[in-house]
Amino acid sequence: MCFDPKIPQPGTPNMASEITVGEAALPAKARFCVKCKDYFPVACFVGKDGTDDATLCNRHEPAKNGLRYCRGCGDYVALNLFPRGSRPGYACRKHVNVHGGGREIKQKRMNDPIKKRRTWQWKMAYDDGKKFKQIPIGMCQQEIEIEINKVDKQGTGNYVMMPMDTRKPITTENSVVVTLEERKVLMKLVNKQNIEEYTRILLEIQSAY
Repeated sequence: MCFDPKIPQPGTPNMASEITVGEAALPAKARFCVKCKDYFPVACFVGKDGTDDATLCNRHEPAKNGLRYCRGCGDYVALNLFPRGSRPGYACRKHVNVHGGGREIKQKRMNDPIKKRRTWQWKMAYDDGKKFKQIPIGMCQQEIEIEINKVDKQGTGNYVMMPMDTRKPITTENSVVVTLEERKVLMKLVNKQNIEEYTRILLEIQSAY
């Protein structure tokens, strides 16, 4: 009897039954954008220049080129034109009050009497710094509030900070708390360039604390 290789022989495994047909890997239809935290079609990861990005969709292409969309400008503008911060938003400095929620935030802050007084006190010190050409000033709102509260214990809002030495920025060490009336007198002396009398009065006020 002749052996026919085409006919399975007794005790011989059926080779066809042991062959596993591997499925062909299908191309991915979507990718995960690490910034959007979501999946998008692969076509969304191809830039205008045809560059394929494996992790960022093309929504972030302007940011790669140093641009961001401003609602006020209606166009992409340079990132350095936006307010500083981890989330610059979609309004440049020019339009942040209208399109960036700045107006609402300011209004909410002004409705709080304590925050309103704190902001006003800092602005008075800032304006004096501009007058003496000493910008930026060396005190934040909280520091100014602490120093004024040492004198204005009732929180009347009738006190402000002024620099002892007008040649230096306003700091905790270079400042004196004065009343609004005293400030008027002192600013008249500054306008007359009578800095010697200005300093003398401030020393008297400081010694009276």
